[in-house]
Amino acid sequence: MNFSRKTLFWIIVLITLCGAFYLFEQKAEDNRRAEVASLRLFPITAGSIGEFWITHKKEDLELRAIRGQEGWRLVQPISVEGDEQAIEKLLNNVITARKDAVLFAQAGPAKLKELGLEAPELEMGFRSEGREIVIVFGASGPTHNVAYAMFRGNPNVFRIHADVREEARKDVYALRNKTVLDIEPLKMMRFEIERRGTQRVIIEHDKGKWTMLEPTRGKARMDKVVESLYEIRNAEVKVFTDDKASDSASYGLGSPMLRLTIFQGQSKVPYILSIGDKDRANRGYFARTNQAENVFVVEEGMVDAIILNMGKWSEVAVSDSG
Repeated sequence: MNFSRKTLFWIIVLITLCGAFYLFEQKAEDNRRAEVASLRLFPITAGSIGEFWITHKKEDLELRAIRGQEGWRLVQPISVEGDEQAIEKLLNNVITARKDAVLFAQAGPAKLKELGLEAPELEMGFRSEGREIVIVFGASGPTHNVAYAMFRGNPNVFRIHADVREEARKDVYALRNKTVLDIEPLKMMRFEIERRGTQRVIIEHDKGKWTMLEPTRGKARMDKVVESLYEIRNAEVKVFTDDKASDSASYGLGSPMLRLTIFQGQSKVPYILSIGDKDRANRGYFARTNQAENVFVVEEGMVDAIILNMGKWSEVAVSDSG
């Protein structure tokens, strides 16, 4: 009986200690979270942002983007599809940034001028769940790895890592969709390439069977064809121009050096990519698609890889009846 009472006593003691330990750990975790929250620069999350803008005062340029049902879209200074990954990365890097310190609760005009905050050249604004937050960035600190910032309507001056300000310096090119052709290589049904001065190449894909129809009929190497399609899928526009397709003759696109036509799924409308003259200044080729109006420049490497792989697509020759 005594043994049972002692056992019960120590069980109660153990439960009490475990409870106390849990409460201690919970309190420590709550304190840690509170400390992390107090160091955060922004009181919002990246996922809650429905619109943001970047104002480059010196260049008199404002970049504005809105999150829609189909993703991000730039609406100013031009209306184009946004680069989802680039925009989400930008927002996460800025919104999750920490403040190193509050340097001044309220700085005078002379101090604001010294810190580059009297007439800031860079601002970034956010619209989140019905409220608007604007942060203005000042000059770099003495060690150049810190910068100064403050929120519009708040007199506090913060010291932040200079990387946060550099993230906010993004331009239109960095945040717009740079996909050349938004294709799904494994859904390709027919792939045609016309290269000036050579025979046309045609590859068909049907239920896992890859066949070359021209210039000779035979079995096509799936790995090499898919590799080329992914070269196209992963390619990015190197430089955008303001010239429309109607002005493209001067870029060698009236009679292109290379034309790729890709039929995907059951669609009767193909994706067409035309490659024109070399742009020596940007080390690329002028190009256009039937998906957009403007001429742009693609990397030399993508074009060279397609031309190089064209000779590797044929695997085993078969008869026309086969």
